[in-house]
Amino acid sequence: MTAAETHDVVVAGGGPAGLATATEAAHAGLDVLLVEREAEIGSPVHTSGATAPATVERYGVPQELYHPITSLRFAGPEREAVFKYDKPVLVIIDVRGTYKFLGARAAEAGVDIRTGATARQPVLDDAGAVTGLAIEAGDEESQLAAKVVVDASGYRAAISKLAGLHTGFERFGVGAEVELIAPSCRQDEALLIVGSRYAPAGYAWVFPWGQQRVRVGVGVHHGDVRSDPRDHLELLLTEADRVGVDLTDAQRTEDHFGLIPADGLAPRFAGNGILAVGDAACQATLVVGEGIRVSLDAGGEAGRVIAAAIQNGTQASGGLAPYEATFRRANERSLNIGRYINRRLATFDDEEWNEKLELLQAVPRGTLPRLLQSDFSIGTALTMLTGHPRLWGRVARYADELELLRLPLNEGR
Repeated sequence: MTAAETHDVVVAGGGPAGLATATEAAHAGLDVLLVEREAEIGSPVHTSGATAPATVERYGVPQELYHPITSLRFAGPEREAVFKYDKPVLVIIDVRGTYKFLGARAAEAGVDIRTGATARQPVLDDAGAVTGLAIEAGDEESQLAAKVVVDASGYRAAISKLAGLHTGFERFGVGAEVELIAPSCRQDEALLIVGSRYAPAGYAWVFPWGQQRVRVGVGVHHGDVRSDPRDHLELLLTEADRVGVDLTDAQRTEDHFGLIPADGLAPRFAGNGILAVGDAACQATLVVGEGIRVSLDAGGEAGRVIAAAIQNGTQASGGLAPYEATFRRANERSLNIGRYINRRLATFDDEEWNEKLELLQAVPRGTLPRLLQSDFSIGTALTMLTGHPRLWGRVARYADELELLRLPLNEGR
């Protein structure tokens, strides 16, 4: 093993969470190295790319890298619910382009990005604090000394597990997706499909992202079923007309496959000399899986806390704990409710889905996008219920189990 390099911060993983952490830490004047096992940032694609307009606006994503959606449709075995809007309520990002944009911004901030380098294991001192990271690039192994190591390696969370930060995850959402050039497919509508034929214990999607490009995918939860989403995806592509999607003359350009942890937040994601961000901490909104927003927010907070801890010399003695405390205070309630709903949805049979879609049509149009982004604030609930007595019984039925009345309010984020 070659002699150690020394950095203030070493980040393992070049997804949104890792890039946001690295950028924020570099802005604070720290020496930051980010290692990414793939040959380039943004490849291969592992996400469908749906997010809120506010996310791309907040993080300055150029307009040419996202496509606006003004119609949401939910298709079940026999029923559907449709919501139309005057302004975009969802955007589908150019995933590869957006990640490259985030990578370029990190590099401009001073982050040293090293692709084709795989994080192998943390380096620990005698007290169990993390003091560095062992990596492998090609045939060469090296050891990097760091004041803080960030595990942004995704659902495997390998560095966190080896460091004893947490034990990893058991329940995963597994997704298969294709990208198409589909000249006849609508470009203003995002479609979510539920039911046992195409997405048992999960959902399928049709997300256009401009210039006749469309992503069609299926996600299932392997804690509930063991069917292969790729089989359901091929069936959906063959029968797309049954759910009102026109794929006439469509050309298949890419295939994607990915996993997302679905256990809920890791029990601990900040330790001595190490913290986990993004999927490595299960910081995902699990109702529709829109994790990029939360990952970017988490990474920004992680970078700020790292900078303060290093400045105070407390990174190995509890100085990283405020990151976890702040994240939990801002997000844990909504993420837990989202996880509960996610597990409830996974139990529905086709008859229940038809019933739920009929009820969904009664949800106020403006409330729906907030629910899809796991905004389960009291304000959102009151907006949904006002003037819609058909929904009162459902909310009352689940209130005790969710313990809504005993949870703190989740106003703004």
